[in-house]
Amino acid sequence: MKKYDIAISVILILVSGAMFTAAGKLPEVDGAIGAGTWPRVLSVMLFLLAALMLIQALMGASKEEDPFDVRSPGFRRVLIGGGILAAYCILMKFLGFMIASAFMIPAIMRLMGEKRPWMLVGITAVVLAAIYVIFAVLLKLPMLQGSLL
Repeated sequence: MKKYDIAISVILILVSGAMFTAAGKLPEVDGAIGAGTWPRVLSVMLFLLAALMLIQALMGASKEEDPFDVRSPGFRRVLIGGGILAAYCILMKFLGFMIASAFMIPAIMRLMGEKRPWMLVGITAVVLAAIYVIFAVLLKLPMLQGSLL
């Protein structure tokens, strides 16, 4: 697994550099946090974690075992999760953030093993309400509206 850890960490370091550069092109605000601040923070965090992974792999802390089995239930769940996120991106374009999120949150929760309907509905409602209050009401940021709405 050492060679996989090295390859993945190098790829992530390159991705973090691309993120940092792209975030620098976002508009700046004098005396305030601009649109590129959070993506830059995330890119620095990604770089640091990828560098740590690379150091661990080079120092021999990685285990020499198969990274994954494509027939395992865990790998199947990863593929389903990727499908859910792809569908979410498409739904968000047409239905907007709030409606698409109302489908995505319980779908991911169900994928992760939550089966109680009241929990799926309750957590989805609380998360969406919190997002709306924080971003639309307090920060006065517009919520992404879909093209069908």
